[in-house]
Amino acid sequence: MEKIQSHQHKALFRFLIIVVIIMAFKLLSININKPFWGHHDWNSVVYSNIARNYIRYGYLKTKLVQVTNYDRQPQDKFTYVTHYPPLLPIIISFSFRIFGEGEVQARITIVLFSLLLVYFIYLIGKEIHSKLMGIFAAASTIFLPTFLYFGKLPVHDTVIVPLSMVCFWAYIKFIKTNKQIYYFILLATFAIGGLIIWSMFYLLVALIFHQFIYSNHRKVKYKIYVLFPVFVLVFTLNLIHIKFLGINPLAAFSNFLDRANPYLTSDKYGFALAKYIIQELRWLKIYYTLPLLLGSIIFLVIAFHSFIKNKLNLATSLIFTFFIYGIIYPVAFQQVAFIHDYIIYYLLPFMVLGTSYSVFFAFSKVKQKLIFPLILVAILGYIFLSQFKYTQALLATNANKRGYDVAKVINANTASGQSSFITSNSYKEFQEVFIGYYSDRQVGYGESLPLDFNKKFNLIIRPKDHDPLDIQSKKLLDNNYPKYENSSFIWYRIN
Repeated sequence: MEKIQSHQHKALFRFLIIVVIIMAFKLLSININKPFWGHHDWNSVVYSNIARNYIRYGYLKTKLVQVTNYDRQPQDKFTYVTHYPPLLPIIISFSFRIFGEGEVQARITIVLFSLLLVYFIYLIGKEIHSKLMGIFAAASTIFLPTFLYFGKLPVHDTVIVPLSMVCFWAYIKFIKTNKQIYYFILLATFAIGGLIIWSMFYLLVALIFHQFIYSNHRKVKYKIYVLFPVFVLVFTLNLIHIKFLGINPLAAFSNFLDRANPYLTSDKYGFALAKYIIQELRWLKIYYTLPLLLGSIIFLVIAFHSFIKNKLNLATSLIFTFFIYGIIYPVAFQQVAFIHDYIIYYLLPFMVLGTSYSVFFAFSKVKQKLIFPLILVAILGYIFLSQFKYTQALLATNANKRGYDVAKVINANTASGQSSFITSNSYKEFQEVFIGYYSDRQVGYGESLPLDFNKKFNLIIRPKDHDPLDIQSKKLLDNNYPKYENSSFIWYRIN
């Protein structure tokens, strides 16, 4: 009878995690085919364009470097991104190669990583506490605004957090079983992450921290330290790759000083420490909801109390380590976190597992009673509904739609190899990458016509929402070239 009940118990939790993952996929699929014109979709067009260039030129011709050109260009005119490793756009390019280029194809690769995140949060919750806590933590994840929006955003950070959770899970299993297979999973996943973004290094810092606060097992410590030369090797290979192409390897550090010292650019972004802290707390409340913010604060109180009493168990020490992992990036690179709200994505494992632990701690006396599942469902409902309107607004953002719209005009009225000119520097400042990606043409910008515009450009576009072109130039265009317009733009075919 006990064996039957145990089998039924396992089957129930397998069913529940499958339901949670299916729900996660359904929720992430909302607006998955939306054009790249929303909040932080700058990343979406930049890395999708690089992925498209891998398909256009081939992996050998690009030599796996991230080519940023639009339209088809000769190799000697390639421009590159060098401050990140190339694996993310390469992965996106695989999707483009199999399914064709498009928003869905770019986002679906990130969605798969996000589903991996949900599953490994469940597995970690199961390892450090119980299957039920794992289910609750996973279910909490899929209702968060930060997960529902950024969980399909083609950017490195939303990929590296799931891979880090695979590493954490392998680390936990290695500690508990001492089986080498888990250590090799940790090493392999860590190396793959290092080929995506340098922030995979934060995992090593977090694991060393955990060894200091929880375990004195020298063999485990030694094997964790092995991750450091692995990271150095991956980092060095990337620098060698850049140097091999004739690019200065220091280009990999092109924006390091600005990001490490926000006061160098404080006049540009309005950075101030107090303002930064307040902003991060507001983002935590908005993107993670008030229940998770309060739950994670309660966990920190529990963890500090346990630390002072020298009673840190595996669960509290690991969840506290997730906190350290999550704050490394925002603390080390405050300028980036001040500008980019998705940097708090690194805190997602801590927020959901810390809150879950707090809930199970607070209701420990009723865990065996029927009312406890009802309490968990009620909390999940509150998490989902508390920021529901904000999530809807976030998913519907179209801040860069005008860049998309003018790009479609350019693409429809020019052929590959032809150039266009937009009479607005504002469009260059705020919309250039969107225009470049969707038009896939060479585009010039300015607020006066170049002297030889009729030789250089095949199309001139005047945006109606920002039209600083002088009257004489407008008359020149109106009198000499075919004129077309819609509700947003006026354009002229030059030749």
